[in-house]
Amino acid sequence: MNESKLTQYNYIISTLLNKYHIKYNYDEFSQLLSIRMWELLRDYNPNYHVPLISYLYTRLQFYLIDLFRSLKTFQPLESDLLELPNQSLSISPEQNLLYKSFLSSLTHKELNWLELKLAGYKQKELAKLLNCSISTLKTYQKNIKFKYLTYYTK
Repeated sequence: MNESKLTQYNYIISTLLNKYHIKYNYDEFSQLLSIRMWELLRDYNPNYHVPLISYLYTRLQFYLIDLFRSLKTFQPLESDLLELPNQSLSISPEQNLLYKSFLSSLTHKELNWLELKLAGYKQKELAKLLNCSISTLKTYQKNIKFKYLTYYTK
C-alpha cells in the first residue's frame, strides 16, 4: 500500500528539488526525501482532515529546509582581515587590547559576517554564504554595531 503511494507521490520530491534549484547532490537529497516520505506515509493519519498531498508537500519542504540548515556552507576566509595593521597605523597597546577584546565579544556568526563584510561581499552574497536571511544579517550588523559602540565609548 505505502509503496504504491510512494511512487504515486514521488513527483513531490522532484518538484521540491527543482523549486530550490538543487543540482549538486540531487540524488542524495532525493534519497533522503524518499526515506522521509516513506516515514510520513507510515505515520499519516487521515483523521487530521489534511489532504495527504498537502501533508507530504509541507512536511517534506520543512525537512528539506532543515537539511539545508544543517549543511556547513560557510568556509572561513584564510585572510587576516580582522588583524590590525601594525606598521601603517600607530596603535597603542591599549587600543590593540581593546580591539581584541571587542572581537572576542562577537559570536561566531557575527565574526563570520564581519569578516565577509570587510572582504566586500554584498548582502545577498552574505546571506547565501552564511545560509541565513537578510533580516538575520541585519541583526548581526546591529549587534556588532552595539558591541562596537559599547567598547569604544568607555
